[in-house]
Amino acid sequence: MQISVDTIRAIWGAEIHNVSEGTSFTRLNIAYIKEFETGGVGDGKELYFIVYKDNPREEGWYINAFDRTRNIPKLRQRSNIVFVVDGRVSDSDMHGLKYIRVRDVFLAIDQLREHVLSTINPLVVGVTGSVGKTTTATMIQSILSRRFECGRVYSKRLTPLNLSSWIANYLGPSHQVLCLEYSMYRPHHIEVLTRILKPRVGILLNIKRVHLGVSGINTLLDIMVAKRPLVEKAETAILNADDPLVLSLKRSRDLTFSLTDPNVDAFVESDGDEVSMRLNFTGQSIRFRPYVRTDLFYYQSLASALVASFLDVSLEVVSDALNQFKPAENRIGWITLRGEKFLFDGDVTHAGRMSALAENRYSTSILLIAEFNFGEENVSLQVEDLSLIFSQFSKVRVLDNQVNQEMLSRYHIKNCLLVPREQFLYGVSRFEFKVIHFGTYFRRYKDLDRLSTFLGA
Repeated sequence: MQISVDTIRAIWGAEIHNVSEGTSFTRLNIAYIKEFETGGVGDGKELYFIVYKDNPREEGWYINAFDRTRNIPKLRQRSNIVFVVDGRVSDSDMHGLKYIRVRDVFLAIDQLREHVLSTINPLVVGVTGSVGKTTTATMIQSILSRRFECGRVYSKRLTPLNLSSWIANYLGPSHQVLCLEYSMYRPHHIEVLTRILKPRVGILLNIKRVHLGVSGINTLLDIMVAKRPLVEKAETAILNADDPLVLSLKRSRDLTFSLTDPNVDAFVESDGDEVSMRLNFTGQSIRFRPYVRTDLFYYQSLASALVASFLDVSLEVVSDALNQFKPAENRIGWITLRGEKFLFDGDVTHAGRMSALAENRYSTSILLIAEFNFGEENVSLQVEDLSLIFSQFSKVRVLDNQVNQEMLSRYHIKNCLLVPREQFLYGVSRFEFKVIHFGTYFRRYKDLDRLSTFLGA
């Protein structure tokens, strides 16, 4: 979005130094966005906000402290940049530079975001849950984009700063619908995000043990309370009727989906290579070929179909979109090694995501763990869950290397077998569903070449 210095003066009542009248800005650099580095955002004048967090763990949005004042010296030669600063930066530090002084840089960001939202007001579809948010948001966008101009906000760790940055830079007058996941790393996070962007439709997929151990979250009930604001703020919520805690939040106007109850608004009538879905909400049925036959994927499809039907998208469009759907962000996808098809999971190792793969509709299944990597997650809280989840697969093999040896030795994870490289892929053809997991693979590698080398395939 382009914004003029006159508009900035009206919004902020700020002191403007060394900036020409009539200047307009096409890049509003509030927080790091990859496209700023690749040219995906306008290359004209840039507002560069000097933001900072000294104690990030206090609010839990960030892991590490940061301070953009340190970037000022190296950006001095960039003539297209105008800095936005508050009392943290002195006038002497800004000598010879173009800058705008505001009372509080974070308040200024809030005011800028609210200005954008006052002129562009898309219908917001919000997704939350312990597992499956990103794929659901992607699926909803893939369906709704066939009828509406539908944007999707994505960040590995959504915060008020990068949400504000997306709104300020990407939200345009053509956007009719905006879809995003409301994630949490502290109990108050979803409530804060719903204040920034209120959903008209809110989806709650599931409540699982994924967040346990986070500050202030000790039980499943704590997770439900933390996710409840998305339901309460939404005009209409779409809820998983098979999850008792999720269902307990249902209001009379909300819609529900299920794999077991034919009386809800959307349910799966039959399962197989082709799935039949019944929408009591419209009195119609559709058939589609699922990307993967897991309970989670069926729940995601049901929720997405309900959103589309609620917004008057035809079921023919829904069926076609589901038939062509592929997950985004390189987290999970089908690959071929040695002539066999595997579902490759390159996301962080976590019991919740492993559970979503274990709860599948295949006759036999094998989980092949190339490498554990739990990222910043609390491993000790997941050991019991992982041991139980591994028992749901027909077989679980763990590649024998130093990382995996140390993990199994330290945490005593059960129901898996450490095997050498030459046995890792041996005899997998007899399993109908084959999964390879390599924790945080796509954080480290750009493509699958490294995987083939790593596995000797």
